[in-house]
Amino acid sequence: MNKEKIKEIVEKFDLKNDLTENFNIWVGHAKIGYRNRMTIEQAKSLLLNYFDEFIEEGEPTPENLKQTLAQWENFHPYQRVREEDQPMFLSRKDGHIFVAVIWPWQIKDGVASLMLYEGKIID
Repeated sequence: MNKEKIKEIVEKFDLKNDLTENFNIWVGHAKIGYRNRMTIEQAKSLLLNYFDEFIEEGEPTPENLKQTLAQWENFHPYQRVREEDQPMFLSRKDGHIFVAVIWPWQIKDGVASLMLYEGKIID
């Protein structure tokens, strides 16, 4: 994963990084499955082309990632970095990690948000 690929993802999903104090968190509310946007399955398929690893919805977050993911906790109100019902995509290189999580909405079927994170791998 490199900055160019991140830029592509940010543009494809119209993500913003000014919604939290941490500029390494990009947020896109209702950017999937809403108003003629790509479906959740289409978004998953697209993101699989960008990231090296995939953790399906229903699979637990690996223990060795929990501390790394914790660096982004408490920046976005009402949302954790990932819950088990959300697909997560990862790329790691040279102690650095990029994570994307699709957040299916509970109140509107087929609609989801996308969160993208960039940071250091924390052991």
